[in-house]
Amino acid sequence: MKKVLTLTFLVIAAGFFFVSCASEGYNTQKGAAIGAGLGAIAGQVIGHDTASTLIGAAVGTLVGGIAGNAVDQNVQNQQRQGTAQAGTYPSSSQITPQDQPPGQWVDVPGQWIGGKWVPSHKVWVPVNP
Repeated sequence: MKKVLTLTFLVIAAGFFFVSCASEGYNTQKGAAIGAGLGAIAGQVIGHDTASTLIGAAVGTLVGGIAGNAVDQNVQNQQRQGTAQAGTYPSSSQITPQDQPPGQWVDVPGQWIGGKWVPSHKVWVPVNP
């Protein structure tokens, strides 16, 4: 019983150590480290041997990494939406005539380019004076 408690505390302490090394915004690494610790604990509790502990750590690392990556992607999507909603990208209505060289805005329909779908958008086409 003492070995199990000692191993549990060592794994938790190692998990906190690895999590503190990962800087903010790296939820994939944090999730993998926490998952490895919790998986190792669960593997030891269930199997009572080294093989079970290692299998638990591997599965926990995989699940924690996937969960952390999902959180990272969610944060990035929210940042992109916030940036687009804040109006940091100038639209054609925000650009004044003094800022524009001679030309006009042209609507480009959606199309496949290089195997990727590019949605419809506006492009500034300059005209030589």
